[in-house]
Amino acid sequence: MKYISFKILIACIVLPPLLYAVSVKLLESRLTLQYHADLKNTYLSDITEILNGQKSLRESVNTAVSNYLNKNIFVKLGGNVDVSVTTRNGNIIYPPAFQNDTIDSLPSDPVKMAETNFNMLNEGLDIQVEAQIIPYSLIAFVILLFYASLFLIGLYGYYHKGIKQARYEEEKRKQELDQLLVLEGEQLKNIQTLSDEREMLLSDYDRLQKALETEKIQAEKTEEELFDEIEQLEKKLSDNLSLQQNQHQEIDKLKEKIQELEKSKEVINKQKQKEADKLEKRFKTLYKNIYITPRALENLTDMTEEMGLKAEEIAHQLNDDASAVAVKRKVFSKKGNITAFEVMFAYSGRLYFRKTKENKVEILTIGTKNTQARDLAYLDSFS
Repeated sequence: MKYISFKILIACIVLPPLLYAVSVKLLESRLTLQYHADLKNTYLSDITEILNGQKSLRESVNTAVSNYLNKNIFVKLGGNVDVSVTTRNGNIIYPPAFQNDTIDSLPSDPVKMAETNFNMLNEGLDIQVEAQIIPYSLIAFVILLFYASLFLIGLYGYYHKGIKQARYEEEKRKQELDQLLVLEGEQLKNIQTLSDEREMLLSDYDRLQKALETEKIQAEKTEEELFDEIEQLEKKLSDNLSLQQNQHQEIDKLKEKIQELEKSKEVINKQKQKEADKLEKRFKTLYKNIYITPRALENLTDMTEEMGLKAEEIAHQLNDDASAVAVKRKVFSKKGNITAFEVMFAYSGRLYFRKTKENKVEILTIGTKNTQARDLAYLDSFS
């Protein structure tokens, strides 16, 4: 559509994935810091039992970290949290899959276990945490969907503004065309008046020419006056012809403007047809149980956004369950070829539909209270 900027389309395509990537990195960094602080405060929660030798250091750390991860909402939403706990000498405490023989061979005696635990704690423990948002996970999909929806809403607003501008220009061209047609009619009347005057002047000219020949013999003294009158009539005739030529030129210009406006109207009609085609594809995709006629689609594209949404809401209800829609009345065609149902929407809106043999709904036409007479006439002609 010519009212949508190519740059805006590119921005709506490129920016969502870029913002998604940046947001994922920032969120991973923020969650990494948060989970690192949380685990640092919880992974030695059983320090008393560790120092007393009731639990091994590895068992206590593994239990604390596993419990924290199992309760973590981020992990349940598809995120991944990599945690590793090691001693300063390189012995791996967590995850358990990477335990070496030194940690696995901890003594079972409480005193020895307490001594071993104390020595390991005395060495110092390092905890490393890294939060990752896995692609195709639920949280990644929510972030991408948020940005895509945000830009789609903005694009729709820009598109709707272009539609309003197109309708305004179409109405303006229509008014200009009407004014030109009125002006053309006035010019044609003027030309007809000038043509009548020309005929009268020619008649007077012939009459005076005959009178001149007659009076020339009778009185030489009136000859000069008659020639002056003839000269004036010839001048009037010349002026009349010049004015008539100017009027024809103005009419030619008006005809050229009318042709230009008709071309613009054809472009707008083609654009409206494209909008109707898009709307038809939308209905075929979203509403499998209804069929909408080309006239209904054309009328729907001419409606305001609010009226169009209300009409589509009725179509949605008909698609789900036609019996749940409040019908105002039945409409019978004069020829008896069709029985339709009339549904009101948005106070002045009117929608007419019928049931097909396949038990589907066929939307015949959509209009308003102002177009009701034409819509009913259309139903009479519908076979």
